[in-house]
Amino acid sequence: MSETAHDGSGATGGSGEQLDPLIGTAVGAYRISSLLGIGGMGRVYNALADDHSPVALKLVRKELARDTVFRRRFDREVRVAQRIANRHVVPVLDSGEHDGVPYLVQRFIQGGSLADRLRREQRLEIGDALGICADVADGLDAVFAAGLVHRDVKPANILLELDGSALITDFGLAKDSDATQLTRTGQALGSLDYMAPEQIRGEDVGAATDVYALGCVVYQCLCGSPPFSGARGMQLLWAQLQDEPRDPCDELPHAPPALGPAVLRALGKDPRTRPQSAKEYARSLHEAAGVAEHSRQSD
Repeated sequence: MSETAHDGSGATGGSGEQLDPLIGTAVGAYRISSLLGIGGMGRVYNALADDHSPVALKLVRKELARDTVFRRRFDREVRVAQRIANRHVVPVLDSGEHDGVPYLVQRFIQGGSLADRLRREQRLEIGDALGICADVADGLDAVFAAGLVHRDVKPANILLELDGSALITDFGLAKDSDATQLTRTGQALGSLDYMAPEQIRGEDVGAATDVYALGCVVYQCLCGSPPFSGARGMQLLWAQLQDEPRDPCDELPHAPPALGPAVLRALGKDPRTRPQSAKEYARSLHEAAGVAEHSRQSD
């Protein structure tokens, strides 16, 4: 499901909440308390479990629930997320069906999304950006170890705890070698601002594909916008395929000169030239910046 509980991608509260008939009712074992967001795939609610713990409940749109391919993809998202145990991957706690519409339940992450934070602050301090990168890298390597490629790493799919630690969420586009083909051959899925060239071309994807997206996220955290934010539509597609991004140190006059090339290592057009694991990339950024890696990573 391409929305997250905290991505701010749609209305939250206001008239949408006042008119929502589910507020105050039960969906499965969960009582809906408020509307967190509305997106193309459905609605995300804040809810309470039987033990009164807060959860995020994602309920898809009724018309999508009637789509066989979407239902299969949704079921896969639940199975995929449940097979990964890592403190930097948002866990799926439960799933079910309400009036013929599927839903999933995740742990509620109180700090909002990285997209929310970037909207407020535009850019982050180097240490904060690299700390988030290290957390996401730890989660992504757990995803890779499970034989998966996330394929939609972006700020809206990175959630933040109140202490600032980051978690990756939303496995609606995740791909594994055993998965049934749920998209047309050659179809590109993902968010174009963060999409690797091989993904745009509909070619095979791997760990380096998510490393590319993580590099775009780090670039945005440091510079205030993704690498090719000035382009749109076909221009953006072409830029991801052919153009070289500006050195982020052009925007960061006080940054160590080695940081720019280290960030750009993830954005190589050929996946073979990129760091081959997310944690390798995160370590290289810390070394280039002269910043000690934090200790929030999983055992």
